[in-house]
Amino acid sequence: MKKFIFLLLSLIYSSSVVAILQDDMFKTYQHPRFDKFKAITAPRLESFVNHQLRLFTHKTKAVFYPFGGPDIIYPLMLFPQAQNYLLIGLEPRGVAGDGLQIPKNLNRQLDSLLRRSFFVTSDMNQIITHKHGILPLFLAQIALMGGLVKDIKYPDYSFGKTLEITFIHLQLEKKLIYVQTNVVNQNLSDDLIKFIKDNSLFDTCMIKASSYSFHQNIFSKLRDFVLTNADVILQDDTGVPLKKFPKDFKIHLFGNYLMPYGKEWSGYFQKDLYKIYYETNPKSKVPFCYGYGCGRSPVAIILAIRGSTD
Repeated sequence: MKKFIFLLLSLIYSSSVVAILQDDMFKTYQHPRFDKFKAITAPRLESFVNHQLRLFTHKTKAVFYPFGGPDIIYPLMLFPQAQNYLLIGLEPRGVAGDGLQIPKNLNRQLDSLLRRSFFVTSDMNQIITHKHGILPLFLAQIALMGGLVKDIKYPDYSFGKTLEITFIHLQLEKKLIYVQTNVVNQNLSDDLIKFIKDNSLFDTCMIKASSYSFHQNIFSKLRDFVLTNADVILQDDTGVPLKKFPKDFKIHLFGNYLMPYGKEWSGYFQKDLYKIYYETNPKSKVPFCYGYGCGRSPVAIILAIRGSTD
């Protein structure tokens, strides 16, 4: 009898979640910083996409965002035409249901993303509860971006617990897949790699404020996977080091690069990246935050395109 009840609840679970989401809980959610983000940052991101990225990213269908955590606003803004967004993080995914509520600290949770363009991991560890995890963060961001959630699923795979949200955005049906897992070499599962390939979840890679993970040997397996399979990589200097890019990638630079922001990252200074920025002397200023040092350090965005751009 218990098994029957469990199966019955499983069958109606998605529809019950959708019903919950249709009320005013997330549909009418607003963040005190979002109006400013929408008025200032969003148009600048859209301009950057239209004038700098669209030629190279118009074929993007699936965005892989390792170390992205609960950030879905920036992938949606930078790759609005994509159909799938695969994010990886350490934060618990959470579970919906009749007890789903807007956390009292949701505004605080989203504040850093809207103000500085990234979530601070240490802050997330302190203010995200295991009960709902990062699910409310995703639902709030989708609502802020004018999206409509259609379905939520919680499949468990050998490589980690996942959260799958199907939603409508810009009149397109999209899917957000969040995988809660550690991707250091010894933990990066071959099953996860196979899952990504089998489901065509990766043609473009996005990296931002990643704690310079791809500079470290303990993440070399994931870095090699990205460099082998990506057609496009959009990153700040915390992404793949310039010297690691294969010759079949063409590098495009935006903004300016001086040094890593913050004393804790000083050991990741890239002389070759500084030299190419200095020699090409790009005078364009990136007018929005992307990664560390928001408002205090120049923004450096590296766009790497494999082969021809035709």
